[in-house]
Amino acid sequence: WKIGDEVVIHCNQSCGQCPECNGLDPLACSQQKIWGYETSWGSFAQFTRVQAQQLLPKPRHLTWEESASYALVYLTAYRMLIDKCAMKAGDNVLVWGAAGGLGCFAIQLCRLVGANAVGVVSSEEKKKLVMELGAVGAVNRKEFDFARRANETPEQEKKRISETRRLGKTLRELWKGGDADIVFEHVGQETFPASVLLAKTFGKIVICGATSGFNLDFDVRYLWMRQKTILGSHFCNAYEANRANQ
Repeated sequence: WKIGDEVVIHCNQSCGQCPECNGLDPLACSQQKIWGYETSWGSFAQFTRVQAQQLLPKPRHLTWEESASYALVYLTAYRMLIDKCAMKAGDNVLVWGAAGGLGCFAIQLCRLVGANAVGVVSSEEKKKLVMELGAVGAVNRKEFDFARRANETPEQEKKRISETRRLGKTLRELWKGGDADIVFEHVGQETFPASVLLAKTFGKIVICGATSGFNLDFDVRYLWMRQKTILGSHFCNAYEANRANQ
């Protein structure tokens, strides 16, 4: 890199010296931090301090404003789907919060790979958006009462499971008979029980956050009896960032 290069950055910092950084994954580094979140210098500044490995070429066809907007959510979604889940053409992918930052890029990654994304959103306007981004279908979550709530009564739990199964029927119709090979999770407490139930046998649930709450509970029988996999994912490393940026 030299003075004058036009760059954007990814936000993963690591020591660059330990065995984990040199052969495993820098995200396993004991000094790993998210720049601007776990560091004292961040993005709301005229000048900032980053490691050289954080630099990525600014895409020539994007404005500076556009270039500033994509890295965090896009690169997170890339690691989740491309590396953690090894998403491939033909996979059915359920995307929660599909009109948000993470969801928008998950939908587009599915389209690029040839996977079949169905997005869950909260309005008809957002359904239109995710369809324009390349989803094969979209669902308005307000039409289903599947959210896990604290202190549920047995009756509420029974209704929630019934509503989740009704959502599953709708998803199968959109996928023309299939179930979810991959569930793209970042909502957490309200949706995770549904994610575990809706993933197919040998399906994968990949999660990078929990905007509705961190304490997750679900019927574990659907996990072990149908041999599903839960994958945790946290941003990405420099190699993934460069691949995604290309």
